Amino acid sequence: MLSPAEFERIDKREQAVEALRVYVNKRLIVVYEADNRNATYEVDRTINTSQDRQLLRVIISRSTMGQIIDSQDSNGAPKLWVTYSSRCKDKDCAYGFVQTEDGVFRLNTVPKREGYLDPKAYFRRETKQMTQGKLASLAEKNNVYLFKKKNGKIRTIDLIVKKRTDNKRQVDTIRDGGVR
Repeated sequence: MLSPAEFERIDKREQAVEALRVYVNKRLIVVYEADNRNATYEVDRTINTSQDRQLLRVIISRSTMGQIIDSQDSNGAPKLWVTYSSRCKDKDCAYGFVQTEDGVFRLNTVPKREGYLDPKAYFRRETKQMTQGKLASLAEKNNVYLFKKKNGKIRTIDLIVKKRTDNKRQVDTIRDGGVR
């Protein structure tokens, strides 16, 4: 996970944020419904309605690389704008991840698209719709997208950085011949 100290250290280096690639910890599915409210009504002893639904589904998997394009403060907490598309260069089409009280960046904003209704975010599958709310207490600064399980546990979409550590070890060996 991207800790606040790590992000601050990366942010201080020149052009390090542009080179950094971030990922989500679980699959995120965002569904957009087209804004065509053309419904037909027929009355033949009963009311028959028909409507064509056009859906746009955006899937961001755990292996989809994202790039941080901007950062700002949101109610006193850092907010990162992350894009998962090479065509997106501004905040209008980027996902917002806000830092919560425990230092983890969690999904806060899903981009809207022109010609579509408000997006719906889903956790891992399209049957687990996420809602915006407070993670642990009402005193938290920002709302995040969360999915509440039946056992009461709360799941969120977190921003992670894949790290590789190279622990190089240099060993000098001396074989004594012994004393004769």
